[in-house]
Parts: sequence; C-alpha cells; structure tokens
Amino acid sequence: MISDMISLTISLDELESMKGYIIQTGLKREKVKSEYELLRIKDGNIRIIIYKSGKLVHNNSEETNRVLRQIMKSETEFDYMLGSDETGKGEWYGPLVACCVAFEPPILDAIRMMGVRDSKSLKIDSIMELANNIIDMKPQPVFNSRILLPETYNRMYADFKNEGKNLNDLLAWAHSAAIKDTLDKIQYRKAKLVIDKFDVEKTYRRLYTVDNTRLEIIQKSKGETEIPVAAASILAKRAFELTVDELNSRHGVDLRNQSPGDILKSVLPLVAKTHFKNVEKYV
Repeated sequence: MISDMISLTISLDELESMKGYIIQTGLKREKVKSEYELLRIKDGNIRIIIYKSGKLVHNNSEETNRVLRQIMKSETEFDYMLGSDETGKGEWYGPLVACCVAFEPPILDAIRMMGVRDSKSLKIDSIMELANNIIDMKPQPVFNSRILLPETYNRMYADFKNEGKNLNDLLAWAHSAAIKDTLDKIQYRKAKLVIDKFDVEKTYRRLYTVDNTRLEIIQKSKGETEIPVAAASILAKRAFELTVDELNSRHGVDLRNQSPGDILKSVLPLVAKTHFKNVEKYV
C-alpha cells in the first residue's frame, strides 16, 4: 500500500454511488487482496480500496480526489453540521474535555477528505496535525471546548455525587455547555447536531432550553463514525494533551509516565481525578 494513503468512512449510499461511477467511467479494478476488502481501484493516479466495514482508503492525488468529490453525499438541508464528543473520562490524570464543533456542509466535505476519523484510531502526532489543520481552515470552523481541570473536576464530581448524581450527569453538563456556547456563535435557520451517545435522557434534559424546532439532535452510539463527532474528538484530544503538558510543567510531574503513588500527596488533587481507585488511596 502507498505510504501516503488517507482513510475515511463512507455510507452505503456513497458505496452505491461509487459502484455506479465505476460502471459509468470504466475505472479499472484490481482483485481484492483480503477477505476484508470489498473493492480495489487502480487506474493511473487513482488508488482506492473500500473495506466491508465502510472504511475507504485512498491516495492523495488530484485524480482520486476528483472521484471522491463525485460520490460523496453532502448535507444540503442544514446550514451547519455539529458534533460533540469528550475525552479524559477514562484517564486518571489530566482534565475532562468536552468539545463541540460546527461546520458548514461544504467545509465538512473538505474535513472528510483530510482523513478525519475517530481520535482513538489515530496516533498522537496525527491527532495534533489534523487538529491544527482543522483550526487553520478558511473559513475557520466554529468550536468550543469545556476543559475541566482536575481541581474543578474533583469539586464538581463531589458536588454531583452529594446530589445523588453520577459521572454521566457531569458529562451531560460538560457536553451541553460546549454545545450551547458553540450554538451562540453561529447564525442558522436549521442545523443538525450529533452527540456521541452516553446517556440520552440526561443529555436531553441539559439541552431542554435549545430551540429544537431549528436544531435536530441525534445521540448515536459510536458517534465518531460521523465526521463532525470525529472532528470534535480530535479537537478534544488536542486540548487534553496540551493541558496535560501544562500540568506537567506547572507541577513538575510526568503524568503520562508516572503512577499516582509517585506524585506528592499535596499535588495529586491538582493533576488527577481523585475518585479513581488507583488515585484515592494516595489522596
């Protein structure tokens, strides 16, 4: 496989469009090389591999990009497409970050072509590069991140727990805050929001003040398959990593390589989530 291959996810409709495009234009196909592959195209500077999972891998030639622009379906019904995701809830150290990002549909196509996908499937260098590319786009996408530093996170977690609430209530608060702040920055008649689903009822309850006659809200399992959510996950991960760097510098620790027992008791609540079992015994 060519080293500069880029991957993205396509829908069933787009797959059918690709099949039709091949028939119409006579693009040359290759024999698939594994049981996971559905289709291989090799024609001049065009290299495309489609997997049964819906993943499409392609080279970055202008000829290939022209083919992809022909088959990709754009959302024309909405003024903006929004995605919301969070990171940091599974790490004992660092912040909790919830991020919401809004794209106009034409920009969304460019984001897909860039190779944006779920940050959990990307190495950190690729995450930072993609995040910077998203931020530097013109016109710049609108986004907002709620970054709960460990000290704030620990206080809010305790307050929610005292009210009989749990981590999902805190996540719903963080998501809704990022979403509302992003919506306040855009002008739209109709928009679509996709949230990586974790607790439908609690999330809807936090968003009850949003005008749902103009905003279609979808909570989806594995929401990172949607490009706006994947972009939000990348931006959230960037914010998480940069904040960890700041905490390391400020408190003289190395959170990625130390364990809770290696950190001073006075510092631990400032850099760690104290309800984690591997942390609470040292606090």
